[in-house]
Amino acid sequence: MKITIVRRRCGLNLGGAEGYCANVAFRFKERGHDVRIVADASSVNGVSFVRARVAGRGSILKNLSFFMESQLALNRLAPSCVYGLSRIRGADFLRISDPLHAAWLELGYRDNLILAILRRFSLRHSLLLWQERQAIRSCGYLITNSRLVKRQLKHYYNVRPEYVFVVYTGVDHDRFRPCSKRQIQRIRRALEIGQQDVVILFAGLDYRRKGLTCLLEAVSKLGKNVKIIVAGIDKTKELELLGSKLGILERIRWIGFRHDMERVYAAADIFCLPTSYDPFANSVLEAMACGTPVVTTRLNGAAEAVGPVDESLLIDRPDPGKLANALRYFLDLAPGEKEGLREAMVEHSRNFSWDSHVEQLEGLFQKHYKRP
Repeated sequence: MKITIVRRRCGLNLGGAEGYCANVAFRFKERGHDVRIVADASSVNGVSFVRARVAGRGSILKNLSFFMESQLALNRLAPSCVYGLSRIRGADFLRISDPLHAAWLELGYRDNLILAILRRFSLRHSLLLWQERQAIRSCGYLITNSRLVKRQLKHYYNVRPEYVFVVYTGVDHDRFRPCSKRQIQRIRRALEIGQQDVVILFAGLDYRRKGLTCLLEAVSKLGKNVKIIVAGIDKTKELELLGSKLGILERIRWIGFRHDMERVYAAADIFCLPTSYDPFANSVLEAMACGTPVVTTRLNGAAEAVGPVDESLLIDRPDPGKLANALRYFLDLAPGEKEGLREAMVEHSRNFSWDSHVEQLEGLFQKHYKRP
């Protein structure tokens, strides 16, 4: 089967969505399909790459130029099953993995109605909403990574449920897996973490949407032995001032971007992502596969993976008080209960594999792709 995958950038270690593109392209290639990638940049060895240039500076020009250039690139190519991972027109299957913009404008600014209205009519947000509408209305079928997003497609765009398929993301269990206690001790020493410290891990580039400030406020309500590791971003003046104001600055460790996140997950006692909106944060599955319990919000599609293990680890939305209570619930567990929770996280994460993910996609493509 000829499959064309479209994403602005594609490659491992570039980000969750970019890594997804690389994984899916490589695995379809392994299964014998004729695969090509349409992108501005791709680092997937052995997979054909067609350039769709991104031009200009700033998100407005970059988004618009890729929207137009990807369409031109697809028009030049021989017919194939088009799997869109970005906002593009005319995909046979469009995957919604980035935050649905119509939902984000409501959820991200729900505490400031005036700002939400102003942003909706700004040039940048108007363009993104237009692209989103064009992409959704022109595609054959939609693929989501959570039931949360399927409900949002019905709510914001009145998409009929029979045109939306939920296919959960996979996780690399060879890379993300539990470590022995001795290995964990070595990793904690390398990260300069005391063996008696309770470590909460946060990982994410968009710290506002992912809820880092909410986590800092929650930790200020917990004991002084509770420390935070922040991965993905470096310390900013704003976050430093907040940490100082809350009296927890010395309890925060900033480690920036890491290529060895599997080791960082293993070093933490718990992973916390109090996001205000995520279709499905891949970091949740990665942490679970490493045996690290997860606290997150129900506004994260990945809550659908955490809930079956322990509903007490979920909160409705970012709220420092409720987050502190969820963290206390974990901290108050007996050692045996914590170990049982870790094992349950690992066991449940095995339901989310790349092989299963690609098999489901392959089945959908073969069943529903209308060949020209």
